[in-house]
Amino acid sequence: MKIWYISKYATPNTRHFHLSAEWAKLGHEVYVITSNTSYKRGTWKQVNKKCTNEKFNGFNVVWLKTYLNKKNAGIERIKSWFHFEWQLFSCKKKGIAKPDVVIVSSLSLLTVINAYVFSRRYNAKLIFEVRDIWPLSAMVLGGYSKYNPFILMLSIIERFGYRKSNAIVGTMPNLREHVGNIIGTEDKVYCIPQGLSLDFYKRSKPLDQEYLAKYIPQGKFIVMYTGTLNANNPLQDLITAAKLLKEDKRIHFIIVGEGYEKENLRKLAGNLSNVSFPPFVDKLQVNHLLSFASVCYDSFDSLLAKYGLSRNKWIDYMFAGKPILCAYSGYQSMINEADSGTFVSFGNVKLLEETILKYAEMDNEQLRRIGSRGREFLLEKRTFDKLAKEYINIIDRH
Repeated sequence: MKIWYISKYATPNTRHFHLSAEWAKLGHEVYVITSNTSYKRGTWKQVNKKCTNEKFNGFNVVWLKTYLNKKNAGIERIKSWFHFEWQLFSCKKKGIAKPDVVIVSSLSLLTVINAYVFSRRYNAKLIFEVRDIWPLSAMVLGGYSKYNPFILMLSIIERFGYRKSNAIVGTMPNLREHVGNIIGTEDKVYCIPQGLSLDFYKRSKPLDQEYLAKYIPQGKFIVMYTGTLNANNPLQDLITAAKLLKEDKRIHFIIVGEGYEKENLRKLAGNLSNVSFPPFVDKLQVNHLLSFASVCYDSFDSLLAKYGLSRNKWIDYMFAGKPILCAYSGYQSMINEADSGTFVSFGNVKLLEETILKYAEMDNEQLRRIGSRGREFLLEKRTFDKLAKEYINIIDRH
């Protein structure tokens, strides 16, 4: 097949590039159509033309020269979305094969319109990939009213995309419930979760000895969190548990990440000697950092939890072969499927404390066995070559 895979935020080391490389290995002709800019990276891909087509790892990448938004919110972000859509619609498609299937991957939700136009123009299948449930995410996390004009517009586009697509593919395991609420049917909804890229981990880099000596305590049972520090991943309960366990000299809590909540968490931790905030490390060094954890921690608190999670963080934790302790009250997946850790109800600090103590009582071999089940689960079910074949099977069925 000839596949167009469209997402404003597709970059190397995202699922778009990993899946496309695997599809190319299967003999499909793939075009990832994306923006050359990202608010996290600035203008990170230099292109001179409006539309630049280049080969990458066996497939084609079409870079659209787009407006760089300085902020990831408000008018700046919306402006960047509309500019991407204009560039996508108006760029000349010379050198790009006509598609048999068009995959539109949110965000931005606006791209659904362009993707539908292309699917009609080229008599191609339309696949709507949902990586973030908009506009519900904006309402839940951003506090926007469902009557906000822009939210109303996005709601219309969302419903349009669900109805017009041949199939809907979500990264979250319980997207079916949400789609059923919107259009009254779940029949064409599937889950292709976040996956494991072995090529990425082969490029892992070690931390320098100075970092390890300064920030990683020796002989401790280490509970470690790595990732963004924001309201979606609240760590207040973890720090409260650390306060309850401050007399237990075996246990140390390490929080490695950046985000607007970092200073608030530091203040909450105060002078606790069993909590530390080492500097964030390069993504390629995270695997080495996780090797020093005894248990890895995550948390998520949102109404969106009812539709489930597919976290790159969990993949990092599982590939490192570490047990996972997750404070989460939503739809469960991965960790329970692999039997590689424990979900505790979000907000139940006493249960969190007890579970940390349970793991601290285990010997290294017990911890290794639990963690290894997660790694084995990934290698058996979640490598991108397997997910790519499942994705193609979904396309073929529709």
